[in-house]
Amino acid sequence: MITVSYYISDYGYGHAARSIAVIRSLLQFSGNRLRIIICCSKALSFIKESLKEYDQEIIEYRNVSTDLGYILKQGSIQPDIDRLTVEYLKYIEGFPQLVERECKFLRQENISLVISDISPIPFAAANAVNIKSVGISNFTWYTAYTQMLEEHLLTPIKEAYSQMDYFVSLPGADEPYWGRYGHLRAGFFCREPLEKDLEQLSYQLNLNGSKIVVFFALGMSIGVDDLKGMQMWEDDSCLFIVSSNMDIDHKNVIRIPEHYTESQHYVALSDIVISKPGWGTVSEAVSLGKPLLLLKRDSFVEDDNTVAALNDNHPYKQIEWEQLKHLSITRELVESLNSRTTKQAANRRNENLQKIVEFAAELTVERQVIKTGW
Repeated sequence: MITVSYYISDYGYGHAARSIAVIRSLLQFSGNRLRIIICCSKALSFIKESLKEYDQEIIEYRNVSTDLGYILKQGSIQPDIDRLTVEYLKYIEGFPQLVERECKFLRQENISLVISDISPIPFAAANAVNIKSVGISNFTWYTAYTQMLEEHLLTPIKEAYSQMDYFVSLPGADEPYWGRYGHLRAGFFCREPLEKDLEQLSYQLNLNGSKIVVFFALGMSIGVDDLKGMQMWEDDSCLFIVSSNMDIDHKNVIRIPEHYTESQHYVALSDIVISKPGWGTVSEAVSLGKPLLLLKRDSFVEDDNTVAALNDNHPYKQIEWEQLKHLSITRELVESLNSRTTKQAANRRNENLQKIVEFAAELTVERQVIKTGW
């Protein structure tokens, strides 16, 4: 059996959600003839719950820190540059030891392929032990930090990313040409909604078209202090679906249950999506054909590039935090957004995901085993 080591960023749940989509499709493509070891820490319980239908011979889990991520100001969506600098310097000081730890793991487990979304550590380790590696992402932490940290501080992670063998570039990626042996450009995709789950949720939420359904998610790594005072919560013409970490208590607000992992079903049932420009939620909205209201944030290169990928391809509007606090969500707003452009990327999610899976399968050592499940 071929063994793949799949590293997933510790920052937020967007990396985990899209990796789950890739892993499900990769296992289906292979006819469950792969062994995948998932390496991450903070999102590990979320991933385990999402993939609980697979037995331990197919998927194993390894609790290990993979990267630093962003550090935000308390109660804000803006970066805390001072704290990030301090934590990043600690991270880089221990970087060689982290790479050596992964070298040992890759040898012990007889790994055939390393996939990372998008920790730099596995690329340096895979290079050191002569194992193929592939990155899948819309950004790297090298480019994400370029407006937050001094360039000379980024040299260690830049060198690690330069050892990536192949790179799957997702929409919004504005990167150096990573992937010294190959490069693939792919489109938006998300975890596939199941019809039975959509019907069940629609019944539970009593969705009959009388209310505007608003999916409002700031991400699981963000806490904002002044959510409760937003004007929109008082609008009885809307039903708001919010993430489990948002402490909002109104009669027209539904919090996604804490242990519910398949948020794409709520997105599929919504009329409009409000979010920071994180790739995971944006990709779900694009893949499922939902217009977007996107919060502006300072110094986030990733945000800017994701928004740029939407131009002329999907309806969206950017908005400041202070504007959002006083915004009313109306059908006119939803219709106005929808009329701006055609949703070119919607309904191509399966095609985009299959393209990635086939590319990854071609990189395995015993590719004929992978293809028997196709």
